[in-house]
Amino acid sequence: MGSTPKETTTKVEPWDGAKPYILEYLKQADQMYKDGKPEYYQGSTVADQSPATKDALAQQEALARQGSSAITNAQNTVNNITQGNNFSQQPNQTLSQLQNGVDVGTNPATAGVNNIASGANTGQAPGQSTLNAGANYTNAASGLQQQQANNLAGSNNPAMDYLQQTASGANIGNNPYLDQMVATQQGKIAEQLATVTNPQIASQAASLGRMGSAAFANQRNKADQTAATAMAQVATDMYGNQYNTDKDRQLSAAGQYGNFYNTDQQNQMQANSNLASTSSNQQGLRNDAANSLNSQYQFDKNYQLQGLGLQNDIYQQGVNNKFNNANLQMNAANSQAGNQNAQANTQLGAAGMAGDMYGLGYLPSQYLQQIGAMQDERSQNVLNADIQRHDFQQNQPLANIANMINLANGGGYNNTTTPVYSNTGSQVLGGLTSLLGLFSLCDERTKIVFECVGKFPNGIPMYRFAYKDNPEEIFIGPLAHEVEEVLPDAVVEINGVKLIINDTFMEAA
Repeated sequence: MGSTPKETTTKVEPWDGAKPYILEYLKQADQMYKDGKPEYYQGSTVADQSPATKDALAQQEALARQGSSAITNAQNTVNNITQGNNFSQQPNQTLSQLQNGVDVGTNPATAGVNNIASGANTGQAPGQSTLNAGANYTNAASGLQQQQANNLAGSNNPAMDYLQQTASGANIGNNPYLDQMVATQQGKIAEQLATVTNPQIASQAASLGRMGSAAFANQRNKADQTAATAMAQVATDMYGNQYNTDKDRQLSAAGQYGNFYNTDQQNQMQANSNLASTSSNQQGLRNDAANSLNSQYQFDKNYQLQGLGLQNDIYQQGVNNKFNNANLQMNAANSQAGNQNAQANTQLGAAGMAGDMYGLGYLPSQYLQQIGAMQDERSQNVLNADIQRHDFQQNQPLANIANMINLANGGGYNNTTTPVYSNTGSQVLGGLTSLLGLFSLCDERTKIVFECVGKFPNGIPMYRFAYKDNPEEIFIGPLAHEVEEVLPDAVVEINGVKLIINDTFMEAA
């Protein structure tokens, strides 16, 4: 817990080193106010217009007062065109007549075309009776072809029975010579064993004195096993090859059997195709004859239609001539109306240009006015700079005096009752804030330091001290030279005395 503070009353006068400065600068300020400082700028604060601006305004005023006869003429032209006084009514009358239509008359080919379209002139085609007679026609050759097709379908090929037997697998393994061939090959292997291999083994064993030994018996057994394996392999290979050969013959026989069957089917289908082809050819001849008669009939009808077409073409040509004449009249009317519109547009364009030409009369003065405006702005900027320089010069002495008084009179000198603590820095930091002004006289050369009572949060020590010119009044705070080591920006030296800048020190602390 902190100790109970005692209350002391601070001095109301600035420190001795600041008194002469404060009195001197207050005297200077009093004299300046008595002299009427700062003075207001004596000249005009608005720059005069440049000659270019004045000339441009005069030119524009003269043009506005004079007016323009071209604009009056343009207004009269627009009124005439709006009322239609300059337009001929003949094109509109021609177009109105053409809108009622063109009399094209009656087409002479219409009746004939209608008769053909309704079938009134169309009888039965001459080839129709021939087609009807051919519907029940029977080809004389068709009976023989049908009989041949039936014979082919029921014919029996003498080779089919043998192929069918082979294809069924009945002949597999029926080779009477195969067993003898196997026995012969196996006999050769046995003879080789008895006459060559075994005598060689016995001769070798006898030369080494090993007849009847286990090694001799082992070699004989291996030779017998090798011969037996070779004989079995011969039987397996020969019987297997024979089986494969028999299966291949079975598959070949089955393929040939199928081919013969397919050939019979194709022969039967070919006979049927010949029968159908013969009948179709006969019918085609009858159709050709009927189509030839019908073609002649259509040819005659086409001639008739061509004659009607010629009549229609002549009529259409007459109609086209009438429409061409109507188009010529309409084009002439449109051309005349277009010429009138073009002339009116030209007049309207000229009327519109009258206003533009009148506006162009202002263009030189407008450019001159822009130049004058830039000159006026420059003149006003120069004048404003002079006014600012005058105001600065008038206020600078007073500002310097105020700054020096504030510098010397750091912190207010009011009667205050301040509690003084002897505990840690964090506990008395708030109290110190009320004691410190702009600067604190913390130079150790002006103090009587009693003891260290704590530290600020940034590590700077706090001391209990009294000023040498007033040893009875006790204060708590830092020493300037120790603050300068940690926070050099928080210390200033005036007239050889180091002072602490309170705001900078308190912000860092």
